[in-house]
Amino acid sequence: MFRKHVWIALFCSVLFSTSPSQVRTGLDNLIANKYEQLKGEKIGFITNKTSVTSSGEFAVNLFTKEKSFKLVALFAPEHGLFGERRAGVKSDSAEKYLGIPVYSLYGTTRKPTKKMLKGIDAIVFDIQDIGVRPYTYLSTMIYAMEAAAENKIEFIVLDRPNPLSGERIEGNILDTSLHSFVGVVPIPYLHGMTLAELAQMSIGEKWFQGAEKLKLTVIKMTGWNRAMYWNETGLKWIAASPNIPTFESAVGCAMFGAVGELGILSVGIGSDLPFLRIGSKLVKPEMLEQAVLLSLPNAISAKREDYTVPVSDSSKTFLGMKIDLPKNMKDVSELYGAEFRILKKLLTDSVFARSFHLLPFTTRRMFEKVTGTREIAKAFETGGDIESVLAGWEKDVIRFRTMRKKYLIYT
Repeated sequence: MFRKHVWIALFCSVLFSTSPSQVRTGLDNLIANKYEQLKGEKIGFITNKTSVTSSGEFAVNLFTKEKSFKLVALFAPEHGLFGERRAGVKSDSAEKYLGIPVYSLYGTTRKPTKKMLKGIDAIVFDIQDIGVRPYTYLSTMIYAMEAAAENKIEFIVLDRPNPLSGERIEGNILDTSLHSFVGVVPIPYLHGMTLAELAQMSIGEKWFQGAEKLKLTVIKMTGWNRAMYWNETGLKWIAASPNIPTFESAVGCAMFGAVGELGILSVGIGSDLPFLRIGSKLVKPEMLEQAVLLSLPNAISAKREDYTVPVSDSSKTFLGMKIDLPKNMKDVSELYGAEFRILKKLLTDSVFARSFHLLPFTTRRMFEKVTGTREIAKAFETGGDIESVLAGWEKDVIRFRTMRKKYLIYT
């Protein structure tokens, strides 16, 4: 009887524990299933350094040792196989890792070519995304799915968590006239979906050519639910790119990623806390402080803290604010939108406004592509009401929540 009570107590302690859950990723489950879905296949692997097991083993190293299938090619997204390249740096360099050719999907081509895919039976995709539409790992997946459909190759997604949870949806659905590599499918800025769910949706909604021909296999996660943020998964964060070294920077990117494209407001790129510092050399520190404090979402705080970023052989010091996130991200009602409110308030300063109006056309166009709308830029240029623009996006959020339901894998 004593033993029975002990086992019941242990079961309850696990069931009701408040410590982070240990999520098993698609990669973990593929390995636990002894690579059953890959047996006898010649594999092309789209991946980077974020593809690790929950115990920290690099998937490529494991795949090269496995005898039940053959790894014949690696494909690297933006930032390269080991995530060392800065944002926007293109590469066509011929590389090998452990004797396996590594093809860049962020250079002359962003879609696997017929030559690259020769002899491949299935493409496996395993990369950790950050849940923000313009982040290009999603674009790489969609382009690769199209290539797989064209070449009659199976496409296998090893699923991973959306670090911003599966419930947070914010922002406008992409205006398809602004389609680009930072906006390939019509989804909101924060979409609340995993990449496997988006793969299913892209097929169902025919968002790429030949979608109906693609054989898609999803290796699901276990232990993840839609309410979870990254810090609740029990998984270790691997830098998704040089400017996303932590989960907190991923949250910061959701807040400040768009205005960073303009170049007149620093969002901490190059500093010790990318996307968690915001600063300017164009306005008085008191004005910046007021704009930030009045615009931040509830539960997120900030304090004056100037910071330095390296520039070539010198450095720049910005009058800045350090952003502090709460321990419980569920306390934050909104992420996307604060950056536009801050920018709107700063544009009342004549020097800052003049700098904005002198921005080149290419910079403004990239801002429109990243935001996926022309409304924000137009409101800044004409003095329009930002709040009405942000409020208008709620219709997109409601429409997308309904639209995505049949493609969701997790509850």
